Amino acid sequence: MRNSIIKKALLIVFTLILTLSFFFIINIYYQSKIVTTLSLQYKSNINADIQLFFKSQKSQKWSEQQSVTKTYNDPTEWKKIQFDIPANVNILRLDTGSKKADLEIKNVSLSRTKMTNIDFLDLNLNVQQMKMINKGHDILSLEALGEDPYLSFSVENFYPTISQKNYLHYTIFLIISLISAVLCTWSIKNSKDVLRYLKYIVQGRKLIFNLAKNDFKTKYAASYLGIIWGFIQPFITIATYWFVFQVGLRSGDISSVPFILWFIAGIIPWFFFSEALLGGTNVFIEYSYLVKKVVFKIELLPVVKIVSGLFVHLFFIIFIFVIYSFYGYYPKLFDLQLLYYLICSLVLVFALSVLTSAIILFFKDLNQIIGIILQVGFWFTPIGWTVAMLNSFWAFIFKLNPMYYIVQGYRDTFIEHIAFWERPYQTLYFWILCSILLVLGIKIFKKLKPHFSDVL
Repeated sequence: MRNSIIKKALLIVFTLILTLSFFFIINIYYQSKIVTTLSLQYKSNINADIQLFFKSQKSQKWSEQQSVTKTYNDPTEWKKIQFDIPANVNILRLDTGSKKADLEIKNVSLSRTKMTNIDFLDLNLNVQQMKMINKGHDILSLEALGEDPYLSFSVENFYPTISQKNYLHYTIFLIISLISAVLCTWSIKNSKDVLRYLKYIVQGRKLIFNLAKNDFKTKYAASYLGIIWGFIQPFITIATYWFVFQVGLRSGDISSVPFILWFIAGIIPWFFFSEALLGGTNVFIEYSYLVKKVVFKIELLPVVKIVSGLFVHLFFIIFIFVIYSFYGYYPKLFDLQLLYYLICSLVLVFALSVLTSAIILFFKDLNQIIGIILQVGFWFTPIGWTVAMLNSFWAFIFKLNPMYYIVQGYRDTFIEHIAFWERPYQTLYFWILCSILLVLGIKIFKKLKPHFSDVL
């Protein structure tokens, strides 16, 4: 009795520590995503590229990397221009082009969680290659003399008025942290079931490989071309989407690489995920004769389908290297990171397959539901389009899709050369989600397993 109370107390303490840790991590992530918006009304007698430079300290140098550019193309007309800049910058510099011009600026405001208007009379303006014609409370008239004219000013004093604590956000963060901590504690508490399942897989690895080879061969045995169809269908799909996006919709280069390179790095991991998930979901129905055998470890069957799908996926990974080399992007040592994202794909599809393969025997409609989810999921995963098209809120929502992490990971490996540890929040989220799904799937599988033979 006493040991039971101590265990429960330790679980509660551990859950509270996890809750505070998650709250701290989520809050840091939220603060890192907050931006300051500089908004102004601009009028000039010429077209120009308006460039806003920003820095945190006076000792820093102005750089192109720390700047935002907007285009003004309505001479003599007022135009509202907005610049999104990092939250921690203190000094701004507004470049108005390299030509002589008469210009006016009015209604300047800063906003973060709250907006405030800037009074020009409160600013210590530094103008270079400019002549100040008029300076009022909310309007500024200038004459640009050419040769890189600009004005700079500090906004540090305005931050206390545009930043206010949002207690609704903190409440939501606390609830999310508590739910995540409870789920993680539950997953750790039931980790023995996961270890037992993984032990079965390690012990039966030879049987899994042999069954997977046989499954791959028999899948296309009745067709004339045989296993070649396993490669033809993805090729045709890639060619179709490439024609639609690049030829039909005239999609240009993305991330400084040809569209086809960017596209195949996203669609090929999706091919594996969708095929392995559908195969793993229906595996007990397909191998019902093995399920009814008492001596056979049916826990191995979802893995058989995943390994069977892996054969085609490995071929298409080689295909990626070939196509990239054709365009002059040759293999690098950094490409070994692909092994990590391949493991991510295996873990995600395994966790989902264990769950869905057990449920579908009692809920036959699940197969159609998964088919619909995969159809919709293809378009809700940034495979043929980039998440940069979305605003920050919707980009965050789409990134909750675990396949986004894998698709982006393939592109990070081949194109961006970003290591997975440089995306710590997404990595942590992905593995917590997979852990919870895996424990949930194995628990449901274990509970329903005694009834499998009755419904088959």
